[in-house]
Amino acid sequence: MSLVDIATRDGLVVAATRFEAAGNAPTRARVVIAPAMAVTQGFYQGFARWLAARGIEAWTFDYRGTGASWPGSLRGAPGTLGDWCRQDYDAVLRHVAALQPGRALFALGHSFGGQCAPLLPSRGLLAGLVNIAVGSGAMRHNTPAIRRKAPLLWYLLVPLLCPLFGYFPGARLGIIGDVPSGAMRQWRRWCLSPDYLLGAEPGAREAYASADYPVLALSFADDELLLASGSDMIHGAYAPGRVDYTLVQPADAGLARVGHFGFFRPGAEGVLWPRVLAWIEARAADAAGQG
Repeated sequence: MSLVDIATRDGLVVAATRFEAAGNAPTRARVVIAPAMAVTQGFYQGFARWLAARGIEAWTFDYRGTGASWPGSLRGAPGTLGDWCRQDYDAVLRHVAALQPGRALFALGHSFGGQCAPLLPSRGLLAGLVNIAVGSGAMRHNTPAIRRKAPLLWYLLVPLLCPLFGYFPGARLGIIGDVPSGAMRQWRRWCLSPDYLLGAEPGAREAYASADYPVLALSFADDELLLASGSDMIHGAYAPGRVDYTLVQPADAGLARVGHFGFFRPGAEGVLWPRVLAWIEARAADAAGQG
């Protein structure tokens, strides 16, 4: 494991971690793990180590204004969702691709990290995308418990607290987590649109329809935040045949619970992680054959 600072095109630095593939054999593929909203890269370390032990080089990173990419005061921290995707995520993909040209490169997006993938300027580098718990954050696609609370968040807390604190202080409230004001305001706009980013982000629907990489998408029936109907909508925006989508019932996988975050916890290692690995290996072999 090694820490790497990666420069973005607009002059900031993203903190990333490289988990090199174990053994002397050539790396079979590389995977960049893109975080969910307000989740820092340490959360994905166990899964990244697991991939590396099986010959897949893995990378994690923090978006600007979060985690190790912004160790100072959060007041006034930079970062919009557009910056996170088109600058930070994009910079990591380009950096990893340049290290070993010709090796298959994949992105694995958790929630926001998968939602924004079609907007990446560097998406043409991808041999495939794995989406974990990726859906729509629009209020009509929230679970009932979240839908009851959403108006308080979007119409009171975000407009009031972002100017007051200079960021959204979600950690102290037990809501989402600490998020830069710019990112929170843009996410508010997405969530208040019935079609989420497909309706609120200019060009998003067209970007989804024109994306030409294959997608493996795993959603979970017990997701405490997002309804399956929102995941259906998001993945339905891709061209027909692009997405291998499954709504996982935890009991069918031998698990008591998965939810929005449980895929990355050790309990999923025996069933869900091998499924993703097998898909990556197969797509990597396809890419090698085409090369």
